[in-house]
Amino acid sequence: MKVYRRHYCDRSHRSYRTWARCVWRRAEWVVGDGPYATVAYCRVLTVELHQTLEDAQAALELIDTTACGGRCHGNHELIVIAR
Repeated sequence: MKVYRRHYCDRSHRSYRTWARCVWRRAEWVVGDGPYATVAYCRVLTVELHQTLEDAQAALELIDTTACGGRCHGNHELIVIAR
């Protein structure tokens, strides 16, 4: 599990969602809010934010076993946002 502590931006983001939109600018969609992110780097970059680690782990398990969509090649990560 990776931990992202900062990124190269001078703004102070008010929510995890705005922070995630800044970090993953190429993301087709960013949903949810919370300090735990499941990120899929497959056909399109997608980010799902969660309030608890357990929810994030369950979401990652789901996309690892069922795939994240067409052309999924299993490049999924769980990231903790420590801003």
